[in-house]
Amino acid sequence: MTGLLIPDEGEVRVLGFDASKDWKKLSKYIGVALANERSLYWKLTGLENLEIFAGLYGVKKGKRRALELLDKLNLIHAKDKLVEEYSSGMRRKLLLAKATIHDPKILFLDEILNGLDPKSYIEIIEFLKELNQNGTTIVLISHVLHDLPQEARLIVMKDGRIILDDKLSKFKLDGGIRIKATINGREIERIVSENELDKTLIELTKSGAKNIQIERDDLYSILRRILK
Repeated sequence: MTGLLIPDEGEVRVLGFDASKDWKKLSKYIGVALANERSLYWKLTGLENLEIFAGLYGVKKGKRRALELLDKLNLIHAKDKLVEEYSSGMRRKLLLAKATIHDPKILFLDEILNGLDPKSYIEIIEFLKELNQNGTTIVLISHVLHDLPQEARLIVMKDGRIILDDKLSKFKLDGGIRIKATINGREIERIVSENELDKTLIELTKSGAKNIQIERDDLYSILRRILK
């Protein structure tokens, strides 16, 4: 979708552009941030990094835009500090600033939330929410789904195919009920499949089940079962 890879078959169109053929034109409208921090110039300051990429994208008043992003991501105090002296969380935020320096229409983020300290995590989530509210489409590849907007669209892929596509809020609410009890496996399977929750509890009690536990499926337990 970013033009970095050529598809084996078919085509990928983003904003009307063929991602593999028109990637130069497409690059003006998309931002990309990978968790890999090697795309930053470690021997330059945070501000210098952003000014370079602002120049590459032809951003007018690039320094002003860079300072604005550094301030929003709570990096303004480190603007003149070498990137090699940044913490991992700070570098992750700088990657995000670099990806949005030209105010892209679509932002692609690959595992940008993984391994963050709590403070950086919260700051990045809030920054992304603000971007989205202002009209930026965000495509986030992540195993970390806490605190994402409930209206976010969740797509789960396996072996290159979409196996789930729905709103995050609906997916969470659709979680079923799991019941654990000390009872014959086949018996509990029959009871649960044939009865609703209240009737199931009555049947379990009649069957002499012990240590009954009721757990509502959460997003992660559902995903684990889907992806097995």
